[in-house]
Amino acid sequence: MADIKSETGKLKRELTLLPLFGLIYFTVCGGSFGIEPLVGYSGPGMAIILLVVTPLVFSIPNMLMVREMTSMMPVEGGYYHWVKQAFGPFAGFMAGWMNWVVAWVDVSIYPVLAAYYLGFFIPALREGAVIGGLEIPVWMVQWLVALVLIWSISALNVRGARLAGLTANWLGVVMIIPMVILSGVGIYNWIASGTTAALPLLPNAEPVSANSLFAAFSTGLFVVMWNFMGWELPTAAGDEIVNPKRTYPLAMALVLIAAILTYGLPMISGMYGGAGDDGRYLLWGQEEPEEGLGIGATMAEYGISEEQLTAWGLNPASPYGWQFPDIAYAVGSRATGEGSPLAKFLGISVSLAAILSMIGLFIGNGLGGTRVPFAMAEDGMMPRFLVKVHPKYGTPWVAILFCGVIFSIFSLQAFQFLVVVDVFLNMLVLMAEFLALWVLRFKRPDLPRKKVPGGWIGLVVITILPASIITLAIVSQVAEEGMTSITYALAAMAVGAALYFPIRRWVKKGVPDVDPYQLEAPVE
Repeated sequence: MADIKSETGKLKRELTLLPLFGLIYFTVCGGSFGIEPLVGYSGPGMAIILLVVTPLVFSIPNMLMVREMTSMMPVEGGYYHWVKQAFGPFAGFMAGWMNWVVAWVDVSIYPVLAAYYLGFFIPALREGAVIGGLEIPVWMVQWLVALVLIWSISALNVRGARLAGLTANWLGVVMIIPMVILSGVGIYNWIASGTTAALPLLPNAEPVSANSLFAAFSTGLFVVMWNFMGWELPTAAGDEIVNPKRTYPLAMALVLIAAILTYGLPMISGMYGGAGDDGRYLLWGQEEPEEGLGIGATMAEYGISEEQLTAWGLNPASPYGWQFPDIAYAVGSRATGEGSPLAKFLGISVSLAAILSMIGLFIGNGLGGTRVPFAMAEDGMMPRFLVKVHPKYGTPWVAILFCGVIFSIFSLQAFQFLVVVDVFLNMLVLMAEFLALWVLRFKRPDLPRKKVPGGWIGLVVITILPASIITLAIVSQVAEEGMTSITYALAAMAVGAALYFPIRRWVKKGVPDVDPYQLEAPVE
């Protein structure tokens, strides 16, 4: 329709390589934070193996798939259109719906986590506050801070994708400085020790067997996949990328290098530089088994006594083990002594880096989360008001603000237990994208595209590798967590399927399908 066409024509194509790099980086990686459980759950040796293997068998195939699909359909909506063109409107709608649900839960977590890390400097965020004699509970204080972040970043996104991307870049630069210092001190400690720390392959030096290897590998695989997912999500802003057929693949390649270094250097230097020896690697990323039991209950399963935890400087009643701020403090203490200025500086600066990481993750993941409903509305599969574009800034401002309301509601409670739902739904959509890659090779062989290298053999390899990894991750997660997470995911899918038919009948009426193969000339 004319009004929809006039609105979408206002989108500004202003995402060049640098801002796009920042947005993809904070969608896929977002800093070193989140990789800590890989060491605690799978063991130091297995953590290194997974950090090397996962990019090869999961990330690179994913990137090659995205490269080919983007070269065919470099438009707003990205993967929504890929799946729709291959399997029809229902499948496309479900792909868009499922990843939009992922954004509700996933994106909403980051402001809450930022507020939690900020509590290191503002005790009221962890203890609550009293204002005018009125006691304000911890959850409300954290939620208020989360709301400030959500709406500040929503306003930033309205101002333009380029500005948001450049902001993410600056956040990344400031965030990475403490991690570089941590890595440098850790490597210095490692060299100064004169020996190589004897860190085992599996947690608690468990004997190597088929069962123990599979358990450590599958558990760690879920963690490392979580930290290397999302290559396709920023394609939802295809109409805002300058020369997307070239810019997007180049940005992905740079992000992969940055992500491997971001995860690998601090992790290895921390393990061998003072926070991994004497069994302390077991503390990395661990949590209490149930609320109120404390981390001591988890460590008891590894034979670590409360006295030993206290000697390591950790309160057994604490709900968490070591995150990177604690690891940084331990590395600084090894270099210049317990409680030294260096140790305190590293702990504080890495805590600040964690806050910046959460803000950057909100910016990066929020891009795809706000563009998908806009693209679906443009196609007639979401309410028409979501297709409004700001006349000055050229951004889908109504969709951005609408998503801000959803993020605000979901951030009211920390839905960390639904992270498993995120990964499950996202992996199903990812598999649909790989299948769409195959279908479109036969269905539209005439389309110009940057094909996966290696011909049909290359296509088979880059499909089988991530498919195997995804299947293994789902099976191991069901074995560990049960069917609860799958039930939530299936419920979300059922809601989407139920919404499709009334939307198709009443909302879609009179709105023509978007042609995803048409690409306007880029605006430099």
